[in-house]
Amino acid sequence: MEEAGPTRLYATVAGAGLVVFGLVGFFYDSSFASPGGAGEALGLLAVNGWANTFHIASGALGLLVASFASRTYAIWVSALYLAVAVFA
Repeated sequence: MEEAGPTRLYATVAGAGLVVFGLVGFFYDSSFASPGGAGEALGLLAVNGWANTFHIASGALGLLVASFASRTYAIWVSALYLAVAVFA
């Protein structure tokens, strides 16, 4: 078990935020259509069932590993979301 520190806090807060964002996203668009068929959440972010499921899964993973692999999670989830933001 890791000491409480910034990466553990990041994994917990980011994980909880991603889970909440994924759940709220289902209220805006819950269809599992192609990426072109996405709704808009708050007029800012394109969401659909696949994106919501991905957010919930990556957030739940963060909550699950926050106590023993938070540094690894912080690095990989940050790199993954940065890559998606750059290429999307």
